Amino acid sequence: MSQTAFSRSFDKELDFKQLLKLRGITVTLDQEDYGLSQAERAWMRGDLLCPSCRCDGASLVRSDVAKPGSRNTRQAHFRFIDVLGLTAHKLGCDFYALDDLPGVQKGVDVEFTANDKDTKLVRELVCKAISIGELSKTNIFEMRTWFLGLKAANTFVVTSTPAMVDWLWAVHRSGVYGEIKFEPFHHGLPGFGARRAAYRDLAFHYRDYTKQFPRVPFSADARDRAKRIVRAKQGQNLIAMESLRPQFEATAQLAHLMAEYGELPFTKTKVFGGPWGDIPEALSAFSAALLFVSGWDMNTALARFTKILAAPPPEDLTLGNVMGLNPFHDFAALEVLRFMTGLPAESERTYDFDAEMAAVLTKIEAARPD
Repeated sequence: MSQTAFSRSFDKELDFKQLLKLRGITVTLDQEDYGLSQAERAWMRGDLLCPSCRCDGASLVRSDVAKPGSRNTRQAHFRFIDVLGLTAHKLGCDFYALDDLPGVQKGVDVEFTANDKDTKLVRELVCKAISIGELSKTNIFEMRTWFLGLKAANTFVVTSTPAMVDWLWAVHRSGVYGEIKFEPFHHGLPGFGARRAAYRDLAFHYRDYTKQFPRVPFSADARDRAKRIVRAKQGQNLIAMESLRPQFEATAQLAHLMAEYGELPFTKTKVFGGPWGDIPEALSAFSAALLFVSGWDMNTALARFTKILAAPPPEDLTLGNVMGLNPFHDFAALEVLRFMTGLPAESERTYDFDAEMAAVLTKIEAARPD
């Protein structure tokens, strides 16, 4: 779900408010489709394109109604569907639906507070960059096209199942205790505990898996996301994100440097370092754009950012609609699923970590001295 669309008529990216203002249309907020006429909806389908893969078939989806006591809502956005009612986005597009839950696109279609401070801040930075010539609309489209081509050239077929994802997550977590093969003499150690020993024994048994595991944070959220993707895309091609790792880590590093050196007043007062840091989605997109036009050189991009900070406030805020794009969403979940293509199928073995844990505990207890 894209919060903006590229208008061929106006030759720019627009959110729904900007688009309707340029079209001279007043909408009714409490009506389905905002009370837009059939002719206006037909114009949108023919004129508006996805800002990432340039597919057509656009329709406007109104924002959710905020729940009582909450200011959070989902911004009005554009959906792109084909004549069969399926997603029109190309594989590798930032808005290609991966989830089995309709309307949910983690990392792209996000909930946010109305007049979100972080989004406004990055929008202004993008507008500054374009107004002083450090970025251009052409640069941004070229970046998206480049990412799309790189993603489409690196794919894998989803072969795992939700049960396999749960099993691998449990195996991965077992390594937190370290890995050592159980031996009966361990019972003689005063601090010995059977359950932790079982985890360590399993970690030793699966040490090859843990050593080959991709360098991603396999959190519970990534596990759940991977399971939803498996249910929706079993047997289908998806993007192997590993080819984007250098760009992903450079983008995260520059985003952290911009937040720190620029003293950017984001909502979260601390922006943690490292490639897995907690940085705003919009800043990731802006960081990627600066690196792209800088040949992925960190200092060249940071020098551009220095000029952007010193620039005067922009006059045209419609230039900043790049801020919502994140070419790296679902990096961890997709890399986990790619890794799992090397595991035996469920027809060849059982993926039940609890059963394996019980068997190891039985072995340990059987070795206890009388």
